Amino acid sequence: MKDLNGILCEKEHLDELSRASKENKVPIVDYEVGRLLETMVFLKNPKNILEIGCGEGYSSYFLAKNLKKANFTAIDLNKKRLSKAKEFINSTFPTLNTYFYPGNALDIIPSLESKFDFVFIDAAKFEYPFYLDALSEKLKKNALIIADNIFCDEKIFSRYIKEHDKNSVEGLKKYIKLVQNNKIFETKFIDLGDGIAISIYL
Repeated sequence: MKDLNGILCEKEHLDELSRASKENKVPIVDYEVGRLLETMVFLKNPKNILEIGCGEGYSSYFLAKNLKKANFTAIDLNKKRLSKAKEFINSTFPTLNTYFYPGNALDIIPSLESKFDFVFIDAAKFEYPFYLDALSEKLKKNALIIADNIFCDEKIFSRYIKEHDKNSVEGLKKYIKLVQNNKIFETKFIDLGDGIAISIYL
């Protein structure tokens, strides 16, 4: 009964955060994607995890839930959203070592001292390939890199792209080519949510 109450409480809490994020027009991962992140963290058992684009902390919850004696680092361009994520994660997981940085991840990542064994990318789509470049000296061997929204609402498969979507689509296509054709990555794509790319840094 205790476990059931815990599950119901968690679901209620996540539903509330999901509703609030949607009301504030803050993009969040699909619930199924969140559960995938939770599972991957459980299996990988990372010691240093980085989230690029944490929003108000919805995806952060799934990433942080199964962390044990680990460090969690999150970056978001929006200070207000980051502040909410920080408050939410620190109150939910008070014993977790957390670091929250407001600003552009491309400026922040090079200054980080840690090397990461798990990275989740869910920020500006046109910058996805640049995140990989910024991470080149910050990844441990066999680090896991998960990128969300890789299909961009199916736009990467479309012949006609609206002008305001072109940069995002071009960035995602370049990212896909980088993780597919570069021998330092082993990559699988999953048709979940808006598309997930899971790469292992070899």
